[in-house]
Amino acid sequence: MDFKTRRIRYRREKNPWWMKNKHKVAVAGVIFAVIILFFYGCAALIQRIGFINIIGIFGEPLSEDQYGTTNILMLGIGGGTHDGADLTDTIILASIDKKNKFVPMLSIPRDFYVDIKDLGGRMRINSVYEAGKHKLNSEQGIQYLITEVEKVSGVKVHYYVKIDFSGFKDIVDALDGVDIYVDEAINDPYYPLDGTILYSPFYLAAGQQHMDGETALKYARSRKTTSDFDRSKRQQKLLFAIKNKAMTKEILLDPGKITALYNSVSANMETNLSIRQIIELAKISQDFDEQSIITRVINDNPLACGGFLYTPDRSYFNNAAVLVPIGSGLDFIHQYIDLIFHYPDIHKNPVKIQVLNGTKAAGLASEGKAQLRRLCFDVVRFGNARNQEIKETTIYYKDAENPPAAIYFIQQIIPGKISSEISEEYFDPAYESEADIIIELGEDYAENKPDDIFYYYYPIAQPTAPTNTTTTEDEADQQGQPTAAEPTEGISEGPTE
Repeated sequence: MDFKTRRIRYRREKNPWWMKNKHKVAVAGVIFAVIILFFYGCAALIQRIGFINIIGIFGEPLSEDQYGTTNILMLGIGGGTHDGADLTDTIILASIDKKNKFVPMLSIPRDFYVDIKDLGGRMRINSVYEAGKHKLNSEQGIQYLITEVEKVSGVKVHYYVKIDFSGFKDIVDALDGVDIYVDEAINDPYYPLDGTILYSPFYLAAGQQHMDGETALKYARSRKTTSDFDRSKRQQKLLFAIKNKAMTKEILLDPGKITALYNSVSANMETNLSIRQIIELAKISQDFDEQSIITRVINDNPLACGGFLYTPDRSYFNNAAVLVPIGSGLDFIHQYIDLIFHYPDIHKNPVKIQVLNGTKAAGLASEGKAQLRRLCFDVVRFGNARNQEIKETTIYYKDAENPPAAIYFIQQIIPGKISSEISEEYFDPAYESEADIIIELGEDYAENKPDDIFYYYYPIAQPTAPTNTTTTEDEADQQGQPTAAEPTEGISEGPTE
């Protein structure tokens, strides 16, 4: 892959101003929050020409993959001169689907473990850019990281944006601060004091907060007392807040603030997007709104959306805490990302699902439920089917005239026939639910179900899998008991489910 890196710079005029129709810029989402700021700086210099005319003249088509989407990798580094300044602790892959007006975004955790022989072997993915830059240069470091992200995701990366995350302090201050709702209080006594080995304790109360640049940076970077996944979500929220503030009339009508934003962004960002491609993004963004965006994180909770990672015993990884895929490779993650990026109708028209075990194999419905939930499907109930001697798996849907788009993707995960002729027994109170789809698992599924993804994969060795002491939704299911969090609402669990 041959990417040409550019730091985009513009010739400045003494008194730039913003055009009357600049409010027509409607940015789609997080990925545009930073990129479009470049465009502000450019457009602020152009006088007496309408915004839409500029776009028509200067826009340049963006590269697309076979799905018609443009994929952009956003990288955030700590910056500065301290140790780890070049670690890409923020890795977000965004896919822009202009046809369906859809922008899914995926955060890859910094501790994801990769193996790059050319850079010395195994390392966390957040170290790839740093190692490549140290060996060759910044541009080659980016290319190494892009190659790894493409392997992990199964998605071709067309463009990248690398941001010095410490630069967000200047960007937020140029906006006179941003407003963010803090879900849970942050109390981090170990927040590092830059340039020293000391700490600068950081506390932020829960609730609505107005943050200046320094507070926003700490909010985005703190992780010692929370998780890397929490930090990824906070970084996404910060980018949303920046975008929302940048799009207000208070900012758009103030040439001074636009110039300050431009200066902050241009000093802290590198990209292989050209000026004309950035303008094209601005043009595309007019057709998007907040509902066009979904955000996802690959994480280590096997019962949650995106739970395709786990933390292995540190003794196999030089005592380092790392994350590796469940299963024996990247197939499950690729399937998950394929669903996120390439099935917009499923996300725009979500369905509710009920999973029923029609066999004598214990725990089958629970396994099917977990499998679907990791793919972010909403499983509202699970339990036993009408009997435990069902031969063939069937995926029922209630709306006979409009089969939901999700049903065909589900069929790839749980093979079975599709039917709208639901057994009358499933309309009885014992099975009645708000589910749009009922999956009745048969003996064919029990005999041919996928390998257990909880078989832990060690890149170095294959010891006995560690005991999982967390508990028990699956144990309750195998013992024929409903889980505390999810009552079966009258469905008899019986000895098999």
